[in-house]
Amino acid sequence: MRFHYLLVDDLIDREAFERQVEERITASGDLLDEQTAAMLVVRDMGRAHVRVQALAPESSLVCFFGKVLSIGKPREFERQDGTKGLVANLLVGDETGRARVVLWDEKAEAAGEIAVGDVLEILGRPKGGTPAEVHATALQKAACEITCTGAAGEADARSSSRSEDLLVRLIAVKPLRTFTRRDGSPGEMVEAVIGDAAGVGRLVAWVPSLLEGFEPGSAVRITGATVKTGEQGTEYSLGESATVTADTAEIDVPTTPIAEVQDGGIYSVVGRVATIQPPRGFTTRDGRASFVRNLTIADATGEVALVLWGEEAQRHLVAGDVLEVYNATARPGRYGGLELNLGRGSALLVRSGKEEEVDLTGTVIQTDLGLCLDTADGCYLLDLPLPVGFDVRVRGALHRKRITVREYEPVMPDLKSLADRAERLGS
Repeated sequence: MRFHYLLVDDLIDREAFERQVEERITASGDLLDEQTAAMLVVRDMGRAHVRVQALAPESSLVCFFGKVLSIGKPREFERQDGTKGLVANLLVGDETGRARVVLWDEKAEAAGEIAVGDVLEILGRPKGGTPAEVHATALQKAACEITCTGAAGEADARSSSRSEDLLVRLIAVKPLRTFTRRDGSPGEMVEAVIGDAAGVGRLVAWVPSLLEGFEPGSAVRITGATVKTGEQGTEYSLGESATVTADTAEIDVPTTPIAEVQDGGIYSVVGRVATIQPPRGFTTRDGRASFVRNLTIADATGEVALVLWGEEAQRHLVAGDVLEVYNATARPGRYGGLELNLGRGSALLVRSGKEEEVDLTGTVIQTDLGLCLDTADGCYLLDLPLPVGFDVRVRGALHRKRITVREYEPVMPDLKSLADRAERLGS
C-alpha cells in the first residue's frame, strides 16, 4: 500500500488513504485485494498509471507497468564525497514503447532478483532521453501480462550496444585533452555539453575530429552514440563508428526557474550575477593547485548560490553578467541554503553585451577582482598591469565592465577630481 501512497502523498494523509483502500475492499465484497484497491483509489485522485509512450520529463512522479526486456549488470561508482554507490539499468517496455529504468544502491542490488520477462510496476521520476529514462523510487512485480512489439532478443541486442541517435544543440565544447591508455599508449579526447528538449548531457568524443568545425550553439545530428547513466546525469560517448553532421533544426533547451531548484537535482538555469567573490586557491587531495569561486545569481523567481571550480573559477565575471548554467548539481551549502555546483559535464555561458570604444581618465587601483581604473562615473577592470596609484588616460574597448587597453598615457592629477573622489569614497 505504501508503494501507491507515494503517488498521492501530496493530496491526502496516510491514514485517510488506508481508510479509502479498506472501504474499496469492503465495497467489493472482498473481491479486490489490497494492491488493486490502492490502484483504484490512486486513479480516482487523478494519478492513474501511464503508458511508456506518455513518460515525460516534466512529470514529478509517475507509475507505469513495464515488461523487463534486458537487465544490466550493477556497476559500482564513487560519489564526490568519497562514498561508494551502485547503479544498474533495466530496459522495460509495453505496447507503446520502451524505457530505461535506473536503479540506485539497494535497488540496484535487488536487480539480481529480477528476470527478463517479468512485469514490474514502477514508480519513479522521468528524466527524458530516447528511450525515456526513469529513475526508480520503488518497484514491485505485477501479476499482469504485457505484449511488447519486437522480439526479446532484438531488445536485448539494442540494450547491450545501447546505441542512440541524437539531434541536439552543441552547448559548449571543451579544449582537447590528452591521456594515457591502460596499455601506456597516448590518446586524445574532447568533451562537450549537449542538450535538447529532454535535457542536458555530457558528450565525450574519443575521436576528436568528430567535433572539429562545429561551433557552440549549432545543431548537430549524431549517430552511434553510446549512453551511460550516473549520479551526474546522462553521458554519451562517441567512438570510431559514430558520425556527427550539421543540422538546421532549432533546438530548444529548457531551463528551470531558480525558485524550483531542489536538493539533489541536476538543473540548467539562467540568472544575473547579484554578488561575486574573487577566486580562492586551494590544494586538491592529489596535491594539485586549484581554485574555487562563490557567486549568487538571481532571476525573477529568486536567487541561488553558484560555486565554480578550477578553470571556471578564474573566468572574467562581474556583477550584472547574465549567466547560462547547464547541468549543475544542487546540494546543501556549507553555511546553509542550496548551492549549484558546476562539475564534470556542466557548462557556463556568459551572454555577451555590446563592445564599445572608450576614452577614460582615472586612477589605477588594486581590488579583490584585480587592477581597476577608478573614474568619475565608475570602476572598470583593466587587462594590463598598469602602475597602482597613477592617474592615466586609457583608450580601448569596454566590454562587460572590462577595458581591453589599446593605448594609455600618464596624466597630471587634477586636485579638484582628487577631492571629489575622496569625498565619494568617504561617503
